Amino acid sequence: MIWMLVIAFAGICTGSFGLPMKYTTRWRWEHTWSMWSVWTLLVIPWIIVAFTVPNLFSVYSDAGIKAIGIIFLFGFIWGISAIAFGRGLDYLGLALGYSLMMGLIISIGSLVPLLTSKSESVSGQSILVVIIGVVIILTGLALNAWSAVIKEKDLSKSTSQEKHVPKSLMKGIVICVVAGITAPMLNFAFVYGDQLRVSAEKFGASQTMAPNSIWTITFLGGFLVNLIYCLWLVKRKKAWSLYKEKGTSIYYLYTFIMGLLWAGSIFIYGMATANLGELGPSIGWASFNAIGIFWANILGILTGEWKNVGKKGLSVMAIGLLVLLGGVFIVGWANAL
Repeated sequence: MIWMLVIAFAGICTGSFGLPMKYTTRWRWEHTWSMWSVWTLLVIPWIIVAFTVPNLFSVYSDAGIKAIGIIFLFGFIWGISAIAFGRGLDYLGLALGYSLMMGLIISIGSLVPLLTSKSESVSGQSILVVIIGVVIILTGLALNAWSAVIKEKDLSKSTSQEKHVPKSLMKGIVICVVAGITAPMLNFAFVYGDQLRVSAEKFGASQTMAPNSIWTITFLGGFLVNLIYCLWLVKRKKAWSLYKEKGTSIYYLYTFIMGLLWAGSIFIYGMATANLGELGPSIGWASFNAIGIFWANILGILTGEWKNVGKKGLSVMAIGLLVLLGGVFIVGWANAL
């Protein structure tokens, strides 16, 4: 139970990380996201792992280049999703962006490790309960997406921009597919990073901290994709001066907070999942992301994203969030069977 609460805390962190983006208004998306990439995918992970995994480079040497290469590749592919996710938050807003992108992310990231597991210690009943829980979570996401569509229509009426709505929804669908297919690579890196975990424990890391050795390599792959893309956009728009624009120095702190929330959530997720047994990657991934969606929607409400939305949209959204939480409880229950 304690580790499910830790997963919930990690979900709150990941659901909060996009909030500071609302305040980097003088920067374009690529400036904010490039600094997010530096803090999140390079600086913070190496600081965390330096304090939690002893003899880190001996760990990597022991694991071997093949194991490291596989994890790096997963991270590189996931980097594509991080770009899509960042663009989705920027274009669609905190609540709507999460709702449209997380369906595939949760289903692929949770069910593939579950269905491909060769462990005989997992009962068929537990597997069935996890699948039911994931389906309920996806139902909550569908209701969330429906409420977001209602929200867009209500807001378009209040701002006389109704013609803009279909374009927004179409871009959201494209972002959802791209992010949904590639984002679970982050969980696959954890699932298939056993060699690094074993080597980390061999050189003195605890079972809880050993998975941290996976994230530095995974994030390094994602870092290259994100930074190259962002700097390409900055160069194309000739917008280097925005990094030094007066009044934007606080933005470096905002992006650091974004990085601390997101990277911290992944490290916490890894530590908790390592203690959830064979079903950990499936239970942890579904619960972690579902709680993130729930909290992102709450923040969306608190920051005015649902202002001027009618009762129908708010009611559907509320029901969707309750269904989402119900799915999380059922998925968590599977670990007790």
